[in-house]
Amino acid sequence: MRTINIRRMMILSAALLLGPILSAGCTRIHDKPAAEVLHLVLAGMAGSDGVSFEGASSLLLDGNPAPEASLFYGGTVSDHNKVSLHTFLPDGGTPQTAAGAGENKLKSSSAAAAAYYTRLEKKKGQWTLLQEDSTASPDNPLPALNPLRQLEELENLEIEVSEEAGAARGTRVLRIELSEPEAGRQLAAELEGQMEAIRPDTSGSEQKETGKEEEALQLLWEKKNNELQQKLKEVSVRTVYYLQVDTKRNLPKRLTCTRRVNDPANQGTTGGGAEEIYLTEVNFYGYR
Repeated sequence: MRTINIRRMMILSAALLLGPILSAGCTRIHDKPAAEVLHLVLAGMAGSDGVSFEGASSLLLDGNPAPEASLFYGGTVSDHNKVSLHTFLPDGGTPQTAAGAGENKLKSSSAAAAAYYTRLEKKKGQWTLLQEDSTASPDNPLPALNPLRQLEELENLEIEVSEEAGAARGTRVLRIELSEPEAGRQLAAELEGQMEAIRPDTSGSEQKETGKEEEALQLLWEKKNNELQQKLKEVSVRTVYYLQVDTKRNLPKRLTCTRRVNDPANQGTTGGGAEEIYLTEVNFYGYR
């Protein structure tokens, strides 16, 4: 009889001790710290076979929209490491060249809109442009809007992660702010990459006249590159991302980014330093 009582006491003690521990474990699964949620979401995205997305980017100069810089785009991710992107027209249509089909008709109201498309593949840790399937123009903005690259960058950047209150049911919203030095480095890397893409190729200059022209272009490029490097030293940059997470699947639903670039040396209309605000957003759907 005494043995039975001891066993009952042991079972009761175990239940009393383990119950709170197991309950706490379940709570942590659904209420992880923001930084840990970000890590799980990025891992979940990397493990997804594919997804579709639509997004937009725009630029504000001293608070005023720059219409020529607005862009609407969409695309798909497939096989974990392949991304295709194409532009939409401002009226919601798809440019002919981007669609790759002759049946789409460009509307007259958007006839002047530039059409871009691109396909990228991640090889040896780097995103590579597939030239034969892409608009290879140096001013093609789509490679920089690759949403997988944007998400992957967050894993390695110097960031502070917090959670926003008031998220919709079944979601969490993470606020991800880059440190000021990191925001400056990110901007510099992007602009330097764009400059390198338009650097004149003087390796094949044989004719005398052509050689002179290319030399002049090289000198102009070096001048502009030096101006860029000087400007990067002067500006201050602040970059903040907001990531909406589907808590049921631990996958991204929406990613937005606001980058503020202030140049104290360039006086704006309000008497303060000129400010550029670059805005991007992308919505994910149809996970596979």
